[in-house]
Amino acid sequence: MRWAAVVAAVAAAALGARPPKEFEQVAPAAEAMAAVLPKGGARIVPPYRDRAAWARFAETRGVDAARVVRWGEEALRQPMAPFPEARFRDFTTNGDRSRFQHENGPRWGRLTRLANAEWIEGKGRFLPALGETIEALCADPTWVLSAHDTRLDNLEGRRVTIDLASANYAWQMAEILASFGEALPAQARAKGIDAVRKRAIAPYLRMARSGEYDNWWALSDANWNPVCHAGVVGAALALPGLDDADRALVVGSARVLVRRFLGGFYPDGWTGEGVGYWSYGFGHFARLAETVRLATRGREDWLRWPEARKPAQATPMARLCGDLWPPVADCAVDVRADGRLTAWLGARLGFPAAPSDGRGRMDFPESWLFDPALLADARAAKGLPPRTWLPDAQILIGRAPDGLAYFAMGGDNGVPHNHNDCGTFLVARDGVPLLGDLGGETYTARTFSSRRYDSPLLNSFGHPVPRPAETLQAAGSKAAAKVLDATFADARDTLTLDLAAAYPKAPGLKALTRRFVWERRGERAALTVEDRFAFDAPQPFETALTTWGTCERTGPDTLRVAFEGKTLEVRVAASAPWSLTEATLDANPQGRKWQALTPRRYAIRLDKPAAQGTVAFRVTTKE
Repeated sequence: MRWAAVVAAVAAAALGARPPKEFEQVAPAAEAMAAVLPKGGARIVPPYRDRAAWARFAETRGVDAARVVRWGEEALRQPMAPFPEARFRDFTTNGDRSRFQHENGPRWGRLTRLANAEWIEGKGRFLPALGETIEALCADPTWVLSAHDTRLDNLEGRRVTIDLASANYAWQMAEILASFGEALPAQARAKGIDAVRKRAIAPYLRMARSGEYDNWWALSDANWNPVCHAGVVGAALALPGLDDADRALVVGSARVLVRRFLGGFYPDGWTGEGVGYWSYGFGHFARLAETVRLATRGREDWLRWPEARKPAQATPMARLCGDLWPPVADCAVDVRADGRLTAWLGARLGFPAAPSDGRGRMDFPESWLFDPALLADARAAKGLPPRTWLPDAQILIGRAPDGLAYFAMGGDNGVPHNHNDCGTFLVARDGVPLLGDLGGETYTARTFSSRRYDSPLLNSFGHPVPRPAETLQAAGSKAAAKVLDATFADARDTLTLDLAAAYPKAPGLKALTRRFVWERRGERAALTVEDRFAFDAPQPFETALTTWGTCERTGPDTLRVAFEGKTLEVRVAASAPWSLTEATLDANPQGRKWQALTPRRYAIRLDKPAAQGTVAFRVTTKE
């Protein structure tokens, strides 16, 4: 398609339904990309027949050739399983997505194991099975996940949409087809090229030409945007036989639309979706950007965009201690940023990051994109500072030499993957999360339904926040904390939040503030959390301590929290007599380790209703 035709298509679309403002930028961006992209495409995987390139690849990445070949041989011994259609329909009938993914994932794993083994060994013995696997996958009715096809339109052939899985599968398939070329059986190669066109390239080109973005993620600031764009762009750049103008249109459109994703970050660079989603979403933006940089020989470097720099740095610098990070939104309590990603970003952009050589791994596309020399050259991370303050996200992190660390967050209840958790916090000792936020739950259909906040891990009952007048926090962006004070000094940090707007249904609530005070004295530190409330008439009031461990009352005003051999002392000060009540939370937390544990909520509850008062507790490492 010539550029005059592209411009004409843009103009014709503009005469119909109003396209988004970005649409008029697509044709100029595509023309600019056509000037810098190489003719015939640009794959990231070396040609299969270039054995010297594969020998260098294996050496620089420390690939365990015997293991890679062994996994390929295991795949040879196991026949290709049929597409699990009944499991696909599970999600529509009962909300279960895991069984389909559990059965279908290994089918795609067979493709990569055979390809990896053949790339490393290079003797041709895996090629027939690789061809058969390509044909089987291309015969599948759809490449999207069951959870993303609730009406079964893709499964039953009424529509072809692009999702997180199908975009990534298309990229993998295109790279394999481009690398192996005519070494593959001709029929398998032809079917693979046709499938990538139909399941990724054609639906995307239709959006880019018409301005009708029926794949919702194209105009979203959610992680889907960079994940799907990375897959489609990677596939378009690598796919044999694709018209160069079509490649440029895909890349140019992505160049315009992926900025929506970057616009979803707070100005300080934080994402409301949390660390795990940063690794996934920004990680895919980094993969997309690096793929385009390599294809254009450095003339396009999207990681250097001003709006990309703070998102690249904020999360790596938000580590509490050890491998512990703020478990906000749907992230698990043991969430961690991708070490290879942070090391590579640090090396590319020049901020401190712990080295991560990435050796011994052969995963797609990281092993081909993240230069191991850069990973090894990452500057060693300096000691984390005593404080990290993200003002737009309202997140404060404190660290002390005695191993005590915490994070506190104001926030609002309208962010993606939201929990109703304004005022949440977490206290850790020596990298062990002892007290506070419990993280997210294992996904089910309920998680993304009108019953989302039935879950105690998602509503405010299961968070370490107040419960005024036995009322939980509301959802939505209006349920937001307001920073009243943020004062920082060498010995003392103070963050005061107005939480009243998070409880619009609390009867007669006139005021509710939460103040965090972080004190550092030499090697030791202490965190005080003070809730101050006022009603127009006496009402019940309690605040919560949540933990994976235990909490016992050891004195009139002291509690002891214990988990995994670590302890904290909590000293309570309240305006009236109080009681400690325990409740187990009926939850299905993320992660194998955490699913075996029972999260608990301990309420510090005033014995009598009160019109006003305070409940405060001071947390230290004192035994």
